[in-house]
Amino acid sequence: MILITGATGIVGSHIAIALIKAGQEVRILHRPSSNKVALNQLFRFHSLENTAHYFEGDITDPVVLDEAIRGCDQVYHCAAMVSFDPYDAKLLHEINVLGTENVVNACLKSKAKLIYISSTATIGDVELNGQRDEESVWVSDKGKSDYTLTKRYAELEVFRGVQEGLDAVVVNPGVILGPGNWGNSSTTIFLSGLKGLKFYPSGSNGFVDARDVAEMAISMSSKTDVQGKHLLIGENMPFKELFLTFHKQFGGKKPSVAVPKKPVFAIVGVLSILEKLKLSPLKLTSENLKSAYRKVVYSNQKMKNLGYEFRSVEDALQYTHQVYKLRDGA
Repeated sequence: MILITGATGIVGSHIAIALIKAGQEVRILHRPSSNKVALNQLFRFHSLENTAHYFEGDITDPVVLDEAIRGCDQVYHCAAMVSFDPYDAKLLHEINVLGTENVVNACLKSKAKLIYISSTATIGDVELNGQRDEESVWVSDKGKSDYTLTKRYAELEVFRGVQEGLDAVVVNPGVILGPGNWGNSSTTIFLSGLKGLKFYPSGSNGFVDARDVAEMAISMSSKTDVQGKHLLIGENMPFKELFLTFHKQFGGKKPSVAVPKKPVFAIVGVLSILEKLKLSPLKLTSENLKSAYRKVVYSNQKMKNLGYEFRSVEDALQYTHQVYKLRDGA
């Protein structure tokens, strides 16, 4: 039996599909409020019978978690909260850090192998040859978002478990492109891209197909010689190029107007003050705006050295669109 936390999210749902396709017995830990629409949509798309066993509970409850993991030899820990709203700092810590601590402790008790879906957020700041890799040094916590810090501390909990005898694999995907609960997480990029985006920021990021994250995490679960972090990056791409890819595939507005950084960062300064006063009038946070102008390039050489190859961003968008068309039963 294999347990998945966060199976209703983009990565967790693809891991569930891949494992069930391979004939594995899967148990899904879910909260009563979990939205299973995206997961069920994937089962439909892949013409696959949903044979998963559902276990109601939460990673913040160590007693329930112990019960959920009982009898499992592997745990894929995908559950996490993603928010850049400073109001969510306490909840981010509770879910991302304390929740992961509970998962690590439960795996240590049951001797289950842990496959932890981390993030590029935990990758250090220092670049080598213009890229960040798994060995990049984390200079300071200063200036980091609450989300970034909680993902880092969560990852440190996993490595603490490794020191205590835990068998674990850690993967660090970039921005994950794939179908999910439409309007949440990175699906907002897809929905915006379908409409077309005339304006674009000057930043860049690393992107990866959700299927690659699932398939590589599952493949690495059987390896005994993998250590440390593993960046999962299909392509590094400026946002302008990403929006151009959308335009070529789906039409819509072509990105043609660069939004200058200076006026945006003036807004960032005002937003930061309003956020501290809990008076922000926008859905966008100051962190959202800052991230749109960061120029980050990540190395995927470690995974390539292990023999893995990645799908392109174009492939990821085509696949996401195919699943998207099923949303209304089409």
